[in-house]
Amino acid sequence: MRAALLLSFTALVLAACSPAPQPPALVVDNATSPFPDAAEPEPAPAGETPDGQVPRSFSCRGNEPFWSLELGHQGGVLTEPGNETLLVGDLAATETGAWTFRGAPEDEPDAFTGAVLSPAQCFDTMANGPAMPYSAALHFADGRQGSGCCTVEFGLDLENAPSFDAAGKPDEDWSRWLPTLGPAVLRCAFDGGVVTEGASKAWPMNRGKAMVRLVDSGGDRFDCLVDLGSGDIETVQPVPAGDTVPGEDQPRWLPPGDQQPVLHCGRVERVETEGGLVTGWLHYTDGC
Repeated sequence: MRAALLLSFTALVLAACSPAPQPPALVVDNATSPFPDAAEPEPAPAGETPDGQVPRSFSCRGNEPFWSLELGHQGGVLTEPGNETLLVGDLAATETGAWTFRGAPEDEPDAFTGAVLSPAQCFDTMANGPAMPYSAALHFADGRQGSGCCTVEFGLDLENAPSFDAAGKPDEDWSRWLPTLGPAVLRCAFDGGVVTEGASKAWPMNRGKAMVRLVDSGGDRFDCLVDLGSGDIETVQPVPAGDTVPGEDQPRWLPPGDQQPVLHCGRVERVETEGGLVTGWLHYTDGC
């Protein structure tokens, strides 16, 4: 359910990773890295990036002692033996092909954890599995340093997604109603009593009401009837299997949240206020 980075510490040793043989050295771009003066390896072949996609999340592990770091674009979770820390921060790309992260607990903004994730063939020292595509250099809040390997999940580039424009939508695209029905969609998604994954359609009704068709985490659908004047939800009813309406799911509206969705195909538009606050995403699945 929405940052020049700056952090200084001594050069990080990637002990848990084995990069591609004899990679040439490369100086980290200190303007974007949280680790000024730290060296990182030249990006090595790390698997092909799907067309039109970028890294959306990283799953990193290190040993001696064990730690894990799950990162998305707006935060992550650091796990150590007996302790799990929710981190609020930003994942950012650098010009060198690496990614940086700096995050801290919401109630301890000075207790930050920093990481540099570099494309390189990386091998877990405690396992015999295949190489992972990224190495990780970690700086813990207490000053300790760690190293490890990461897997990556690719998805559509939401940061650079175009903004929604109702004026350019064809008649068969239900999202042209969003300037009027947007508040009703948000109301149903967050207060309709459904574990909402998205909305497949919204349309105006008689007497100043609107219907929003919600989709839950199991794929079941529910029709949410809202009064547009008061914002009150009047009914939420399950939709019988096979009962579809024209234009349903083209596009699928996805709710805003702490973590952005990871989308692997199609195209996406951001729905936002004039002030730039994201109020949802429109996912068109053409070609999926």
